Amino acid sequence: MRDEYLNQIIRRGNELAVLEHAALSYPKNMSAIRWAVAAAFGMLVTFLPSVCTAHAFFQMM
Repeated sequence: MRDEYLNQIIRRGNELAVLEHAALSYPKNMSAIRWAVAAAFGMLVTFLPSVCTAHAFFQMM
């Protein structure tokens, strides 16, 4: 139970770090749509390995 809670905190921190990095990496005059696409791409790149690992794990079951 405690490990699950800590993992959720770490996951939320990673999500915030990705969004913060996207906000700092792109200029202020960038449109909201471009910023949202960049943030979504950053989150995809961050979480894709986890999704692939989970998919492979459940395929083995």
